[in-house]
Amino acid sequence: MRVDLYARVSTDDQDVQQQMIHLRQWAVTRGHEIASETYDEQSGKIPLEERQKFQELLNNPKGEAMVVFNLDRLTRNWDSVTFIEKHFRDNWENYKLISTKDEINLESANGRLMFRIKLAINCHMPEDMLEKQAIGIARAKKEGKFKGRQKGAKGKAKQSKEQILNNKNTEVKKND
Repeated sequence: MRVDLYARVSTDDQDVQQQMIHLRQWAVTRGHEIASETYDEQSGKIPLEERQKFQELLNNPKGEAMVVFNLDRLTRNWDSVTFIEKHFRDNWENYKLISTKDEINLESANGRLMFRIKLAINCHMPEDMLEKQAIGIARAKKEGKFKGRQKGAKGKAKQSKEQILNNKNTEVKKND
């Protein structure tokens, strides 16, 4: 079967190549021919209808199926779940959806139910995490311990590997 590989990461800090390597290996070991590779570097909360690369792949597939690492790579936006299910259900004979981690069968009521449940869980997880964070932040504010977002990987400018090594070398020299 000819397959289109689709990978998504949420931020520029993440590396989509890890997923692509897995998808390529998965396809080759099962004897599939890779027809195309598409990736997005956008949050799963963004509706699928607004993700240009994903839309281009849906509207102009090169293969007989889209392969994703995991269903959460498609979306974490509940409104997009019905969109994606309808698209693949309507086109199932010509273009299937395959996940390397989840069994997908949109031809049966039970298959659609499992698809919906898995995607509901994927949509629920980030919402649940934000609610828990809000509780922790409210408690920290009440105790006077909350100082806003801490500087870290997302809060300060990234350093190159060379800058990090230079800083470590400088620190070591100071200790001598």
